[in-house]
Amino acid sequence: MNDRQQQILDAAIAVFSRYGLRKATMGDIAEQAGISRQTLYARYSNKDEIIAAAMELIAGQVCHEVKEGWGPAQSIGERLDIFLDAAVVRFFDQVRQMPDASDLLIGNGDGVTGPQVAAEQGKIDLLTGLFDPYGKELAEKGSSPEELAEFFYASASNFKFTAHDLPQLRRLLATLKRTTMVMLGEG
Repeated sequence: MNDRQQQILDAAIAVFSRYGLRKATMGDIAEQAGISRQTLYARYSNKDEIIAAAMELIAGQVCHEVKEGWGPAQSIGERLDIFLDAAVVRFFDQVRQMPDASDLLIGNGDGVTGPQVAAEQGKIDLLTGLFDPYGKELAEKGSSPEELAEFFYASASNFKFTAHDLPQLRRLLATLKRTTMVMLGEG
């Protein structure tokens, strides 16, 4: 990604956070980025393309942070905590405070479904790799690393929309982690 693309996506995320996806305009994004609308349209033909690129950027940043954090982590429990903090907890307050913030995190637009799936798949792939060494234990319980990764990610992601406050979110995530550890034979 070049500096101009980064500048545009940073501006888009700021505008989406301020106005929400539905009310944000290409003009708002261009103004925030300090570029003309023509320059913006030369790179992105519509708002859905910018939403998709912003989702990919956010997902890539989360995956990078998780991988970096996993390096020094000693246990699977620590790695799950790092994943949950980077992929769920950090976004909880944003979902609560910003208009339509959940649209940016889960995708809401005509052309967004494909990038949303790709963004989610990157996180699921990280978890699948984390659970791969437990394939035998999971198979004995009728599951697989891929299935557990999908379940873990879907559950954790949905908690940021259903929890009433941060303490409840942390309780839900702790329960999910404990349940996962039992499934892996670590609990």
